[in-house]
Amino acid sequence: MPSPKDPVKRAEWIKKFSDKLRGKPKSEEHRRKMSEAHKRISNETRRKISEALTGKPLSEEHRRRVSEGQRGKVLSEEHKRKISESQKGRHPSEESRRKMSESQKQRWISEKQKKKK
Repeated sequence: MPSPKDPVKRAEWIKKFSDKLRGKPKSEEHRRKMSEAHKRISNETRRKISEALTGKPLSEEHRRRVSEGQRGKVLSEEHKRKISESQKGRHPSEESRRKMSESQKQRWISEKQKKKK
């Protein structure tokens, strides 16, 4: 069934079709084709997607999952050096300094309480 030309009906059709296929296993050929389609995205399109998503707040669930995905990663010495170089010359704002100070004070207090036990 071809998709409708009317933008509203087309969006509804795409949503319905997407929901119908969601969660179904895909063949290796289908997965390969999807991968190839994503590789053909132009730099202009990538830039537009990036701009659309920039500043969009992430849900707590999303933030938790990203955090879990990053845990346990081991960085190469070269990667650590590049991160270090990119951060040199940067100075935290007064607000950031205040937050870091409060965080360290809370950490110090909690460590002190742990030692008492």
